[in-house]
Amino acid sequence: MKPFLLFLTFSFFCQTNLVFSATALPLQLITLLSIKSSLIDPLKNLHDWDPSSTFSKPSYQDPVWCTWRAITCHPKTAQITNLDLSRLNLSGTVSRQIRYLSSLNHLNLSGNDFSGTFQTAIFELTELRTLDISHNSFNSTFPPGISKLKFLRVFNAYSNSFTGPLPQELSRLRFLEQLNLGGSYFRDSIPPGYGSFPRLKFLDLAGNALEGSLPPQLGSLPQLQHLEIGYNPFSGTLPVELALLSNLKYLDISFANISGQVIPELGNLTSLETLLLFKNRLSGEIPSSLGKLKSLKALDLSDNELTGPIPREVSMLEELTILSLMDNKLTGEIPQGIGDLPNLDTLLLFNNSFTGTLPQQLGSNGLLQRLDVSTNSLQGPIPPNVCNGNKLVKLILFYNNFNNPLPPSLSYCTSLARVRIQNNHLNGSIPKELTLLPNLTFLDMSNNNFNGQIPQDLGNLQYLNISGNSFGEPLPTNIWNATNLQIFSAFSSNITGQIPDFIGCQTIYKIELQGNSINGTIPWDIGHCQKLILLNLSRNSLTGIIPWEISALPSITDVDLSHNSLTGTIPSNFNNCTTLENFNVSFNSLTGPIPSYGIFSNLHPSSYSGNQGLCGGILAKPCAADALSAGENEVEVRRQQPKRTAGAIVWIVAAAFGIGLFVLVAGTRCFHANYNRGFGNDGNEIGPWKLTAFQRLNFTAEDVLECLSMSDKILGMGSTGTVYRAEMPGGEIIAIKKLWVIVHRDLKPSNILLDGEMEARVADFGVAKLIQTDESMSVIAGSYGYIAPEYAYTLQVDEKSDIYSYGVVLMEILSGKRSVDAEFGDGNSIVDWVRSKIKSKDGIDGILDKNAGAGCNSVKEEMIQMLRISLLCTSRNPADRPSMRDVVLMLQEAKPKRKLLDSVVGRGGAGDNVVGGGGDIPLAQKPTPES
Repeated sequence: MKPFLLFLTFSFFCQTNLVFSATALPLQLITLLSIKSSLIDPLKNLHDWDPSSTFSKPSYQDPVWCTWRAITCHPKTAQITNLDLSRLNLSGTVSRQIRYLSSLNHLNLSGNDFSGTFQTAIFELTELRTLDISHNSFNSTFPPGISKLKFLRVFNAYSNSFTGPLPQELSRLRFLEQLNLGGSYFRDSIPPGYGSFPRLKFLDLAGNALEGSLPPQLGSLPQLQHLEIGYNPFSGTLPVELALLSNLKYLDISFANISGQVIPELGNLTSLETLLLFKNRLSGEIPSSLGKLKSLKALDLSDNELTGPIPREVSMLEELTILSLMDNKLTGEIPQGIGDLPNLDTLLLFNNSFTGTLPQQLGSNGLLQRLDVSTNSLQGPIPPNVCNGNKLVKLILFYNNFNNPLPPSLSYCTSLARVRIQNNHLNGSIPKELTLLPNLTFLDMSNNNFNGQIPQDLGNLQYLNISGNSFGEPLPTNIWNATNLQIFSAFSSNITGQIPDFIGCQTIYKIELQGNSINGTIPWDIGHCQKLILLNLSRNSLTGIIPWEISALPSITDVDLSHNSLTGTIPSNFNNCTTLENFNVSFNSLTGPIPSYGIFSNLHPSSYSGNQGLCGGILAKPCAADALSAGENEVEVRRQQPKRTAGAIVWIVAAAFGIGLFVLVAGTRCFHANYNRGFGNDGNEIGPWKLTAFQRLNFTAEDVLECLSMSDKILGMGSTGTVYRAEMPGGEIIAIKKLWVIVHRDLKPSNILLDGEMEARVADFGVAKLIQTDESMSVIAGSYGYIAPEYAYTLQVDEKSDIYSYGVVLMEILSGKRSVDAEFGDGNSIVDWVRSKIKSKDGIDGILDKNAGAGCNSVKEEMIQMLRISLLCTSRNPADRPSMRDVVLMLQEAKPKRKLLDSVVGRGGAGDNVVGGGGDIPLAQKPTPES
């Protein structure tokens, strides 16, 4: 007989408020309604948990709750066996009444926003086989009682905020097969008891704050197939007992502060398919015993201190698809047999000291996708069949000694998206077919020995750097017509002739042509380059005047026309140029006054030196009209000035001396107080101070520094610095935190607040860090899903890490999804999801949130522009990400234009602003080249 409970009064809220009195209700129904009442369900995903139809029936022979969302019942007993509340955007608490679902076998709460203490009533569900609470925000110590779940086989608590030690009583669960406690803040060491699970196949403790040595007991897990314990600040070496894990297929102890050698006993793990030991302090040579791992598909020993050569035995691993040994101290030649590996698709050997030639068979298997051997001492030709099979996407060979012309096969490598071959000794001409490759967007060929004509058609290139070569030819006449070109750099390349007309250059952000032999005038139609930020034409043989159209460019920031033969005046239109930050016209033949407003009053005089005819402004050389006016005023003053007595003059001199002495003493103290801020604790100069603004401000760096000297203005102090309250001369109230290097480290939606005017403000600088040059962090700070890949990979953090986090926030806003969601797949973030979605059938339509206005064509167009910016901000390579200033400029380009569109629609115009869905989306490109 089914259990019932007599309720005198029971109330709950669904879409209407219902009250039942003196009603006998099934216990399972009561429990479900209690669970629902304790949850916060903003999207009403549980709207069908409505029992109203139940009360219209004479009996409960056909329980309606078995048809409700997230519930699975036993086909014979109608008892609830499966409750799956995953990814429903739920928060609140889990009701203690859940303990009455006594037949529950599977409980899934993953992918929600539950926080606080974990509900221990769940431990009374003794029939549970699987318990998944991953991707939530539980932030207490792990409560006792889980050992009651004696039949539990799977426990997944990945990506929460649990603190304290790992729960030791888990080791009493003898049927446990999968245990995932990764991605929280568990501390202390791994309990030795974690080596006593008799059936455990999967163990993940990665991404916590675990310390101490790795317990040798981990080698006593006879069934273990997957061991993932990296991203913890362990100490000590690899225990040799790991070699006893005969069934192990996946071993990841990356980023774990492990020292010592790569133990040769690892060669006994003959079932191993993945071995990841990157970002540790491993030293010594790579053991040749790794050649016995015949099933190995991925080997990553990068970011260590390994020395010596690559063992020849590595070329015997025929299943190997990924070989990454980058960032070590390896030497010698690369074994030629690596080029014969039949399944290799990724070879990453950059930043070592390899010599000799690349294996000439490399790529012949037709599977090679990524090749990066940059920053070594390799020489000889590029392998001729490196793109056999047309799968090569990235070819990165910079900073080596490669010579010879490019292999002809590269010109037909249609899969290529990124080529970086700068700083080698490559020669010959640039094949015209190379720049026409359909997927090639980034091409850096700088600092080689290329010559001959520059290709006329640049295809889909967004970034092209051909600087430091010896072309001896003029630029193609249609160079600016490249549809997608955003950065063009060709300085010091022996380019001759004149600058082609700028018609067609609407997409270009940066033009660098300095240090060539270009003559003629600057084309006046440079006004077509509406997105131009930087223009450098210095050290050429340009003549004629400075076109006033440069000053009208809406985003122009940096202009360098120095060391030419320009004549005429600096156009007065530059007075109205509000974006300009640097303007250098030194060593020309310019005449007339320097503009007196905007940036021109702050530029150093060296920006104008070498122009004998310039006057006014900051130069100590008044213009003729100014001198005449000053002379007339002086005569008038002298005419009206009364005679002074000798005694009055003496008093004036004495007063001036006294005032001067006071100013000197006070000024000296102020100078030392401010100047000393430019020095670190070790006395080395860090300054001078520089204010970099993302928008126009009404205060200067000096105003900020003055407030920093007032200790009574301190708002708070912490381990990473002091925060000051500062009132600027114009009345603005700002918060200041002193950092040597603009790094927040925890940029996410919950740290972006709205002020009284609904303006966004970045908050919680608790983990913002004072970063010296090339400094590494000891541990990762920040929130999972927002951390830049290089930060998690190398512990190197700079302002580009915050740019990545900002891009993630943009994606969340545009898609209406969280940064991490089980929907994205295991280990994937919203960045991975967006990039894969773009290439899918749904395309952009599958990304943009219709609740945010994606159903409106004009709004959708703006959202697409924002999506491009977010993709650029989340580029894998930090150098590909724009600066925040550039992001602001791009956001300004994406400003709403709905008023114009609405007016067109209001007049009955159909317009042509419909945006198609699906397909690929071109990446925005930053307006500065990568380093």
